[in-house]
Amino acid sequence: MTRVAVLGASGYTGGEVLRLLLAHPGVEVVQATSDQFAGKRLDFPHPNLRGMSALRFVPHDALEPCELLVSCMPQGGLLQRWARVRELAGRIIDLSADFRLDPADHERWYKKHPRPADVPRFVYALPEWTAQQLPEARYVAVPGCMAHASLLGILPLVRAGLVKPELVVDAKTGSSGGGATPDRASHHPERASALRCYRAVGHRHTGEIENIVERLTQTRPSVHFSATAVPSVRGILATVHAFASRPIDENEPLRALATAYREKPFVRLIRPNTSASPFPEPGPLQGTNYCDLAVDVDTERGRIVVNVAIDNLVKGAAGTAVHAMNLMLGRPETEGLGFRGLHPI
Repeated sequence: MTRVAVLGASGYTGGEVLRLLLAHPGVEVVQATSDQFAGKRLDFPHPNLRGMSALRFVPHDALEPCELLVSCMPQGGLLQRWARVRELAGRIIDLSADFRLDPADHERWYKKHPRPADVPRFVYALPEWTAQQLPEARYVAVPGCMAHASLLGILPLVRAGLVKPELVVDAKTGSSGGGATPDRASHHPERASALRCYRAVGHRHTGEIENIVERLTQTRPSVHFSATAVPSVRGILATVHAFASRPIDENEPLRALATAYREKPFVRLIRPNTSASPFPEPGPLQGTNYCDLAVDVDTERGRIVVNVAIDNLVKGAAGTAVHAMNLMLGRPETEGLGFRGLHPI
């Protein structure tokens, strides 16, 4: 059993990490930190964990040595504690944006949280594309949720040379993506029925998508990314618009996606005429580590549209952290992640 601690475990992603790890056969959760809930049981902010553990939260500064640390701190939280935390854990998985990007891109998109030059490079945990790097990794960064969904739709097309290096992405997201601490825009009376574009340009996931596509394909695209709030709690639906680099037949993008994900256990390609719901939707994916995607092609105009659905808190955060952990520890990659979702929901 690997001894695991969770830093900043009282928020939504922290709760999902705890839910998955407490039921995982290969790990023991030995600590969970929260300054706000120090001394209280894990089920105080996470009622779905009742009866799963006798652990109580401890303050962040009471973190003790462990074999693997999962950090669910908000942006800048782990950076502030880096000098101390790195000495306490043999391996670290971080769910914030502190360590995702190459230095130049990080400096451009995260000026409020500069990264010291002596911080080591983290492996980017996109298991369908970076699995071979994870077994030897000591430090791992989990993708941003909307960037994650977008990349799963984009990368096969770019790798296959099917598209021009200019991409348009509209990502629709539920309210839990804003975290557990409310502000005016996320307060329930303001957000419950919201259907609005809240970041038309300049979203930080723009830089993440560009950086990671370049890192994995040696092609730097120009990405036009917008984020839209929808009236749901969980889920992301990313719609990727790409433009063919040459005349193509309607089956080439489908073949590119099928080839990329044929042996990937958590990505499911919805093919034409194989489902009563021919387009991906986040609802049936709630609580799961699965990604559903489908592709449509307008051959006359050379436009390729990929729709990608995930649960932002699981595949977009905690589930990918556990998937990466499994690969780091040499365990079966699907271990602890078998929940198939519910329908109807």
